Amino acid sequence: MKFPEDISPAQVAAVRELKNRTINDVTPKMLEDSYLFYRFLKAREFDLPKAEDMLRKSIAWRKQYEVDTLLTNYTPPEVLTKYYPVSLLGFDKDGFPVRYVDFATDQKGIYNSVKKSDLIKYCLYLLEKDAELLKMQSQKCGKPITKVSYIYNFEGMTISKATDRTSIELLLLGTRIFQDNYPERIREIYVINAAAYFSILFSVVKSLAPQLFNKVYILGAEKWREELLDVIDADELPGFLGGNKTDPDGNPLCNSFIIHGTTIPENYYLKKSEKNLTHCPEAKKLTVTRLSKENLTFEVEEGNSLLEWEFETKNKDISFGVYFKENSGNESKLIELLPKRKIDTDYEPETGMLKCEQSGIYVIVFDNSYSWLFEKEIYYKIRIVRPNENQSLESVDLHE
Repeated sequence: MKFPEDISPAQVAAVRELKNRTINDVTPKMLEDSYLFYRFLKAREFDLPKAEDMLRKSIAWRKQYEVDTLLTNYTPPEVLTKYYPVSLLGFDKDGFPVRYVDFATDQKGIYNSVKKSDLIKYCLYLLEKDAELLKMQSQKCGKPITKVSYIYNFEGMTISKATDRTSIELLLLGTRIFQDNYPERIREIYVINAAAYFSILFSVVKSLAPQLFNKVYILGAEKWREELLDVIDADELPGFLGGNKTDPDGNPLCNSFIIHGTTIPENYYLKKSEKNLTHCPEAKKLTVTRLSKENLTFEVEEGNSLLEWEFETKNKDISFGVYFKENSGNESKLIELLPKRKIDTDYEPETGMLKCEQSGIYVIVFDNSYSWLFEKEIYYKIRIVRPNENQSLESVDLHE
């Protein structure tokens, strides 16, 4: 490999030593990446023992989940290849690949159409495709191309998506998998159309990998197109993002190679879920009479804890919101954190989580005051997860 210009002689020696220590354990597929040992060392600030430990864990992980053969032995579900809105947009001005991610995705539709293991596996499949692309682009450009940039479009972000527990858990799991096994693969992440609810999602994830999120650039609401054009040539950037590139028919949405978020047809659904909480002994029951509302209060003793909820109605919808109480007094003003919205759980339970930045009293409101005729029967599970309990998600078995 050709070492970067800013690498020191001691760091070069560390790269060679890491290679000597692990050369008999890394797989032939991993060795196709000439920057493998450098990337793992840089991710651990050239601390050789830490880098070796990280690399060995990654070797074991790749063997356990057969990652080396994903591109040849794995066939992605059609619903993901057609509707999962992650697309290769093109290349930036320096020749680095750029992927486009549309957060207007139909999350519920995706989760009802594939198992979690297949969703994670498909994301790994895309990462392995990117690794192949980086090798080809390095040969084409005659220089090392080792990283990918991303454009995250949050225009379709809603409060429901920003707090959806399944999405957050998968995002946390995916972030851990990425930072542990694909170090130094991100060049930059450009966030556009960061709606108000973006910060809710970002606050949960950013503490997990601060170095990773140091590469995140939240572009201004008015000038993000101009800022993208600073790094991506206009002829390479699709029209809907401010460039000149279109489909052959002139469509600026570039549907021929960009997957935009859209509703998943129900014919892809695996099965209709059942009312699970109704029969769950751990779930509590709450009846909200017509023209009334019920408040559930929870004391959070440590800041940065998570408030997690799961609930379903026996029938019809219910309005749901989350508030913060400045102090425990009865006259204390409630501060709106998640505005009330009507939720229909006819198809599946509503799950969500919110990072509690401050300690104090948090109030969940089930509001039925809009209904003149029907009382609502709710089954729910709500819990507070302390910060030190929050960092160990169960892994998804990719062999499922």
